[in-house]
Amino acid sequence: MEIGATKAVQDRLKTTKIAESKGVSLVFCWDTHLTKIKGRNVLFIVNASNRYTIAMTDIEPRNWNYYAMYISRVIHGVMQEMGYSEEQIAQYFKMSGDMIVTKTHGKKSVGGINRMVTDAQYFDKKLEKDTKYQWELSEYLNRDICQPEGFDAYGYPSELFKLDMERLGIIPKRKPAKVIDFTRYIDTNRSSNH
Repeated sequence: MEIGATKAVQDRLKTTKIAESKGVSLVFCWDTHLTKIKGRNVLFIVNASNRYTIAMTDIEPRNWNYYAMYISRVIHGVMQEMGYSEEQIAQYFKMSGDMIVTKTHGKKSVGGINRMVTDAQYFDKKLEKDTKYQWELSEYLNRDICQPEGFDAYGYPSELFKLDMERLGIIPKRKPAKVIDFTRYIDTNRSSNH
């Protein structure tokens, strides 16, 4: 899995050496961008194939030290919320290969991030306090109709993500949860298989 980092993320990671993308299937590539929204630092995690967007706030300093692990746990938590089983999530991560931080995945992907940042400026609710996963903002962003890199037709990122998973043979077995406690997925002090 490739975690693309914009210049803002690279600066926060304090890294100057970052790998080029290895041409992995875009469904296994997530580009990340850090910006201020409503006075809070928001990390956008955007799938390069389907533009599915996850918005995170209040990232612990230690999580920046284990950035790839942090991102994998966030993706894991969101997939679980969507109704994917532990086995299906493990299958996705196994198919995606080793996790590395790379440069972003092309102009269209970066354009998608820019669109999400612009849309977030119009989000009319306050960001939740003491909450890392900004569920309402993420839902709002994933209702933006688009035609991302991995598709030749328009659709909503949330629907396109599911279509990408179906292409991989990964179909959720249960209805999605409304909101889950993300802390157990994003605390880098705990061990994980990802």
